Amino acid sequence: MAVSRTSMRQRFAAQFIIEKLLREQETKPPRGRLDRFLGRTPLAAASVGWYDGAEGEIEVGAKLATLPPEWAVFHALPIGGHGWDIDHVLVGPGGVVTINTKQHRGQHVSVERRTVLIGERSVPYIRHARFEAERITLLVQGRRPLADPVHPAVVFVNPRSLRYRSLPDDVKVLDARHLVEWLTGLPVVLGPAARLGIIEVLDNPQMWEGLSVDGGAGLMERFTALEAEVRAARLQRRVLCPLELALGGAVSAGLIAVLAGLIGTLFGG
Repeated sequence: MAVSRTSMRQRFAAQFIIEKLLREQETKPPRGRLDRFLGRTPLAAASVGWYDGAEGEIEVGAKLATLPPEWAVFHALPIGGHGWDIDHVLVGPGGVVTINTKQHRGQHVSVERRTVLIGERSVPYIRHARFEAERITLLVQGRRPLADPVHPAVVFVNPRSLRYRSLPDDVKVLDARHLVEWLTGLPVVLGPAARLGIIEVLDNPQMWEGLSVDGGAGLMERFTALEAEVRAARLQRRVLCPLELALGGAVSAGLIAVLAGLIGTLFGG
């Protein structure tokens, strides 16, 4: 299907959260030479969670890009007036699916009927996923009948483990590694004509009040540049840690400043 210039399908994975992240980054002063030498993160304190979330949504978006062409994929669709978006909405033979992406890299995740636990901490992801499915249902049903309920899903990126103590009644919770397999294995409930009608509704920018479809210009380029800075800072920390250990943790601020000056002189930093 050709995507028009004013198509919601132009929105890319994590666009909504990247917009918020980059606005927050504008409030953070640029790092100095010493900050770069020490491997201090370029992220503002309030940006760290958004950065991790954006990376998770981008990873899921890459997996969704491998779906067969019968599936239409929408990313970062804003809902409500409180800074909330639906990470991914899909329309395919298996029906309409909303995906709430969560990145808890290296953490243990437990699924119960009514809640999800990160370690021992309960999080409202099942309730949020159900709300997102309800919102899409209301948006679409006002214009097109839905013969099959919208399927809400919570998708985890790189958890250390994902254990099911019991299963939620109406929300699918799964590891991103199994997402495409689950989607393509859903029973067929929508034919081509029904899919096209729903896609036309979701693709219409007028459905999303106050949204500038062209507002994403340059955002991914800026985010990619920020990613490079974050990765360089993490690498610098890994390089610096053995030096600190070798000196018994007694690296003085003065010595570090001297080293930073030398590095800057040698490499023009």
